[in-house]
Amino acid sequence: MENLQSPNVPKIEAFMEKWFQHFDQLDDNSFFLQYLAEDVKMKFPGADLFVRHEGFSNWFTESKNNLLGNTTHHVSDVEITETADNEFDIVFKVRYVAEIKDNKIDMDVKEDWKLTWDKAKSQPIISEYIVS
Repeated sequence: MENLQSPNVPKIEAFMEKWFQHFDQLDDNSFFLQYLAEDVKMKFPGADLFVRHEGFSNWFTESKNNLLGNTTHHVSDVEITETADNEFDIVFKVRYVAEIKDNKIDMDVKEDWKLTWDKAKSQPIISEYIVS
């Protein structure tokens, strides 16, 4: 029997590529907020768990203030699992490279996202974004 893939998986993969391109270019916070649930939960290495759009904006603004230039995210081993209709768990690896004021960052992390495909807006909405 053929394993049927959700028609949204290719759209999610394209979105992820776009997401990290904008992250690497240190885009304006508003680009990211449109794809985050109002009550999003986020955790990044070196930061406490934070929630909501305000938490993301505070974290990303502070991060951008410490960076000396654009960053690079090398994404690999992406696994997208549809857990319910239009709801997805996404697990993948990232090699993150960046320069900050007194240091160079080059680290491997694992990312776990919970994402819903919003049919009305025809776009993904991330409700959980955990980096470990």
